Amino acid sequence: MSEPLPPGKPGEGTDHLAGIVPLALVAVSAGVLIGLVGGSFRVAVEHAGTLFNEVYAWLRTLPPAYGFAGTLAVALLLTALPLWLTVRFAPEAAGSGIQRVEAVWLGEIAPVKNRAFLPVKFFGGILTLSSGYALGREGPVVQMGSAIGAWAGRRFGLSVPEQRNLIAASAGAGLAVAFSAPLGGLLFTIEELTRSAGARLVIAGMITCAVGVPVAQYLVGDAPVFALAMPDEPRLASLPVYFLFGVACGVLGTFYNRVVMGTLNLMGRVRPLWRAPASALVLALTLWYLPFVGGNGEALNQAVLGGAFSGGALAILLFTRFLFGPFSYGVGLPGGLFAPMLALGAVAGALLGLAGEHVWSGLGLSMSACAVVGMAALFSASVRAPLTGIVLIIEMTGASSLTLPLLLACLPAAIVPFWLGDAPIYESLRERMLAARAAAASDEGAK
Repeated sequence: MSEPLPPGKPGEGTDHLAGIVPLALVAVSAGVLIGLVGGSFRVAVEHAGTLFNEVYAWLRTLPPAYGFAGTLAVALLLTALPLWLTVRFAPEAAGSGIQRVEAVWLGEIAPVKNRAFLPVKFFGGILTLSSGYALGREGPVVQMGSAIGAWAGRRFGLSVPEQRNLIAASAGAGLAVAFSAPLGGLLFTIEELTRSAGARLVIAGMITCAVGVPVAQYLVGDAPVFALAMPDEPRLASLPVYFLFGVACGVLGTFYNRVVMGTLNLMGRVRPLWRAPASALVLALTLWYLPFVGGNGEALNQAVLGGAFSGGALAILLFTRFLFGPFSYGVGLPGGLFAPMLALGAVAGALLGLAGEHVWSGLGLSMSACAVVGMAALFSASVRAPLTGIVLIIEMTGASSLTLPLLLACLPAAIVPFWLGDAPIYESLRERMLAARAAAASDEGAK
């Protein structure tokens, strides 16, 4: 078994930049590979998702007994196959993977060296994200990016500290590629993954993001993830409302994190042999009766930003997506938490905007502006990386006019969960992963 890298240290590497050229050159190579892999993954997920959405839509035109049976069969295939690939060939490919990158930085586990990991995460992720589960592409691309950085660091003989910097920088580049958000990816590396701003780490992150994003955009295009007309500048009278909304998102994010962890613990007790058909049945029922609830949330986000839902529909979406997102993550498939979380925040914000338009019309609130703020606020509440959330959402939507409401909402959203005793979601996931590894090692030693 490979040994973990020594833990990263805040501020390491800030004293000088001597010998930075090898790291910079390898970072360029890693950025190119991350852009190609991440861009190809996005294209494949888009086409496969369109195909299976058409299949599900066609099945709904059949007589109910046949249509539902077909929906269940497709859901079972798209659940069982990636779950089997993960359990059999690359258990480290399960879930988001971001918590694993953080554990590598902290020296708690070794970087992934399993040759089956990249194909399992890539193809398993395509199947998973095409299935209709509420899972995002960012987790797979972040973890694949870190694996590419780890391979490049070893392949070109970088020192152990430089390998660690490159792994973290490459993971951030994965997020940048997943959302076409280079600054968001860089900030994610600094604020969430490492909580460090050493010069060598920052430079490696800048290079991998600056190289990876345009390479990926060559494959996926350079348009923002969400099409949005520039919202009006917020009125001064509306600013306290955004602050209070941030407090509400802090509470919502706290409960969301706890539901995610509780669902993981509950479903973790179920053997994969039974978890696959049970999960497929829930997915099939969701897609049959509430098709707009399924999916990673990007199409839902776009519809919410466009004002496509009534208040009643938004309330149903808030309740169902609050449960369906954690359930989807609990299955153990290759997929991330970000995109579903952003969709839930957008729905919550749209409800606020709808109330503002009809009840407090003098405040100038709008559904689209509040949905944008909701995305960043719920992200901040769950992940506890408010600066990353603000920049990421601005890059994804182009809504730079909402900078002040974003700041006012994300600040309390990130603070309230601490007061409520809730840990950031990836910290909780990392601690759960380490506890499971320790228990497995203990059981193995007892044999």
